[in-house]
Amino acid sequence: MSKTKDKDLNKRKPRKGVYLSDIAIKEITEVLSHYNTEQKIELIEHLQQMFKEVTEYFKTNSENIYKNYAERQQELLKKYGKLFKPFANKRFDNYFDFKRILSIKDYYTAEEYNQLESNDDLTEQDIYELTTSMRNFLNGELHFLYLDREPQFPTTENESKEDVEKESTEMQQLLALHYLLKAGFNMEARGSNSVSELTQLAHLLLGKKFTSLQNSSIYKKYKKLPNFDSTSQLIKDLKHIRPYFEKLDLKNIVELINKDLKEAEIDKKTSKK
Repeated sequence: MSKTKDKDLNKRKPRKGVYLSDIAIKEITEVLSHYNTEQKIELIEHLQQMFKEVTEYFKTNSENIYKNYAERQQELLKKYGKLFKPFANKRFDNYFDFKRILSIKDYYTAEEYNQLESNDDLTEQDIYELTTSMRNFLNGELHFLYLDREPQFPTTENESKEDVEKESTEMQQLLALHYLLKAGFNMEARGSNSVSELTQLAHLLLGKKFTSLQNSSIYKKYKKLPNFDSTSQLIKDLKHIRPYFEKLDLKNIVELINKDLKEAEIDKKTSKK
């Protein structure tokens, strides 16, 4: 089959990113039927992070990005045991296999795929369409799951204030560590370094005992840095830690903080429109 025929074949098919997102939505909808509300929330949050990593992996081909995904998957397997089987059987890791995913998901028949003359990989546009569609779908699913969830209120007003202050303080510490490592050593989670390894370092520096990733509040925050909570809270935390670096005249760190602060403030304004 010539390259012209390759193009003619693709014209007769849906766009690859759209096709893959349709398949993924069907797979996720089916597999979530096996789990309760809290489990669905945890698994969707895992998938949200996975599709972000798919984009990063496509751009960088960094094995540490896939490693971070695999570590989270392993932690979920340990936690869920045999209950994890339906999710594991869907093999969502195939979405990292850009060369074979179209064949795996039957976009091409085996005969069509073998006859392709060109190396018919996914393009950046295909990945954008896939991951954008998945972000919108998963965000929507999560929204309605939160509406079905039991209230998460603390038992007293004092406990509520203490919890907020504790979460904020730990997040500020992690943000400070994040910018120190990024500016000083070009190290950051989901980049060229493993989230689990950075989590264990953070436990050491913050003086908190490390047992497992699944039980680590630091891990849950670190894998979402710099924005763990709301955009408004991120802005408060960034403004809180910035003066410490300004006093030390650590200009590189202040510039990184200012960049993320500006983006957060833009996001906050955009969300209000």
